[in-house]
Amino acid sequence: MYKLSSLPIEILYLIGDFLEIKDLVALGRLNTWYSYWISIILGERISTSVQREGWRIHIDILAKSYPSEQTPSFPFSTELLLLSEYSRINPITLTLEFKLCPIDEDGLDAVKSATQSERSIVIFNKIKTNIDIVAYFAQISTNRRLQHVNQAGAAIMNDRNLWNQLQDNNDIHGNMAIMGSAFKLGYEMTTQNSHKEDMVKLIETFQKDFDKHKNALDASSIKKEDSAVISFDKIQVSPEWWIKQMKVPTYGSDEKQYPEFTEHGYW
Repeated sequence: MYKLSSLPIEILYLIGDFLEIKDLVALGRLNTWYSYWISIILGERISTSVQREGWRIHIDILAKSYPSEQTPSFPFSTELLLLSEYSRINPITLTLEFKLCPIDEDGLDAVKSATQSERSIVIFNKIKTNIDIVAYFAQISTNRRLQHVNQAGAAIMNDRNLWNQLQDNNDIHGNMAIMGSAFKLGYEMTTQNSHKEDMVKLIETFQKDFDKHKNALDASSIKKEDSAVISFDKIQVSPEWWIKQMKVPTYGSDEKQYPEFTEHGYW
């Protein structure tokens, strides 16, 4: 019996076509040689599951900023809705990476041409802000109907911890928020010193909206110099996580049972 490593690459591809995705992952975990070979086939399978079958990861980010800690008031909320687009697979670890894009008005597709500011939120050093993040795994059919959806992860970002990380730097790059086992959300944080034009506009808009919202008794004001922008750029998950999510839908595609999900985006 020949070793797989001695076979032509064309034969290996043919063998891979007959294996289920879970078996491909198990084979890729054996050693580095297998992982490099399997990563090509596995990447194609994941890309197909996204493009043809409609499997996506949705990220719902809600930032609640409190105008005053002394004066009771409702928080000023900023919501960011993002959708994943498959990007690449790490040939050594088999980690799947997805870039994040804003969701279109219908709530079913990603806006791939969006700027960085459209996947960013603003926080100010002198304003308490709670950042809640919830992830959903969903399948959207070719006729633009939601077939499956289930909550897949969650995280809370502490604004004080974020500001403490910026004490010695103007920027934070490559940080990861843990959304669950084998599921990470990538983000970067930049201060006023490195903001681009679209980021400056985002901050100015936040300032205007926040000033309108805050309690009239609160005389405090916020300055651009005290601001930072958090941009969410990617998701990293293990292939085992991805396979598991495809098998545990919460809602079915039965139109009689869940008619509301067949006409509108879940989010």
